[in-house]
Amino acid sequence: MVGTSLAGFALPSALWVLIFAVFFIASFRSLKRGGLIVIAIAIALSGLAWIYTGKVSPQGLSSAGFLFVFLMVMQHMADLAARSPRISEAAELIVSRPPGQRYLFVTFGTHVFALFLNIGAVILITTLLSSRLKGASEASQRSLAVASSRGFASTALWSPVSLCSLIMFTHVTGVTYAQFVPFGILGMLFFLLSGYLLERGRRSAVVHTEGLSLDETFKLLRVIGLAMVLVVGGLLWVSVFDVRLIEAMFSVVFLLGAIWTVLFVRAGHTNVRSLIRDYAGATSGLANETAIISGATVIGAAASSLVGQWVGFQSELSAVTATWIAALIPVTVFAAGLLAINPVVTVTVLASSLNPVWPDATKMIMVLAMSWGWSISGGGTPFTANVAIAAQKFGQTGFTVAMKWNGMFLALMLIAATLAAAFGMVWLAG
Repeated sequence: MVGTSLAGFALPSALWVLIFAVFFIASFRSLKRGGLIVIAIAIALSGLAWIYTGKVSPQGLSSAGFLFVFLMVMQHMADLAARSPRISEAAELIVSRPPGQRYLFVTFGTHVFALFLNIGAVILITTLLSSRLKGASEASQRSLAVASSRGFASTALWSPVSLCSLIMFTHVTGVTYAQFVPFGILGMLFFLLSGYLLERGRRSAVVHTEGLSLDETFKLLRVIGLAMVLVVGGLLWVSVFDVRLIEAMFSVVFLLGAIWTVLFVRAGHTNVRSLIRDYAGATSGLANETAIISGATVIGAAASSLVGQWVGFQSELSAVTATWIAALIPVTVFAAGLLAINPVVTVTVLASSLNPVWPDATKMIMVLAMSWGWSISGGGTPFTANVAIAAQKFGQTGFTVAMKWNGMFLALMLIAATLAAAFGMVWLAG
């Protein structure tokens, strides 16, 4: 159980309800309409589940609580990274590459930064880019805006600290992250390199300049090294302690954050009082994201129990039915995104509802289809934070960035994901 790993014992459901109530009341001014809607749906569905099944799933509340705590710890890690002079130097190096080289540097730079900065990577890179692209052609702005968007969105395809991976492997059994990650990395490379090839003719011509100096190379390698510590540390923690992915990443992020905090204070970059003050402000700022993520987890648990109660959705899906559903998963997540439904909600509901009835032999296809749907929605709908930030920094609308600039690429990725899911199901089932 996720709850048992938090403090050595499972917190009672009533206590989690109290913790969430106090947090959201205290942070009410930070909640937006989307967060309030998710909270309302979570309460309503939990009430229906209690009426029809006679109970409310404690697993949903404990998982929501663990995600809540994990978000707080991850936010602290991101704040430390944002304060680091070395992170800033590496970001400046990435955006200062000459025309023709910047697309790849921005794409993979945003991707690596997002492993520990999360959405802060998009804010950092696009802020630095926007100040350098004043007066630049629309083609240049377009190319670099979609580069940062694709770099961030593709973390959902494999990253152990992406919400997509954490949510999927909290709800899906029968397939592990270690089994998933090789396919995820291959998918990420296909996603990013396809975007690079599609931009041919739109990017600026490659300028013949000297390569990176030894000092510049070390600056980038330090950042890549930090990302690798997170990834490899999480994999080792899962293997050694035989825990779920979210528990492993919580432990690794907590330990790295504690060590980094001590080093920051000792180096004089900050002090304990400043850290506490900034952390309190950041925690309040996470209220809406917490409402969506934790609320979606409760919705998923309630929806799963209601589906079983109303439809008798208990027997395993047939191979044909599962194949059709697998092909529709990426489309469903993307379509929900177009309706301003966060992928967190869609994937949580899909994972928790489909897991009990999905054929064990093909669960890998199910999680891959969900991760692709999340990535495509994350970079291809105007309502995601990723697209909204890029649009704001480049002075465009979300529709322009998501559809006009990135639409063709994401349509191709959606077709590829749909066909791959269908063929993968047929191959494994046969």
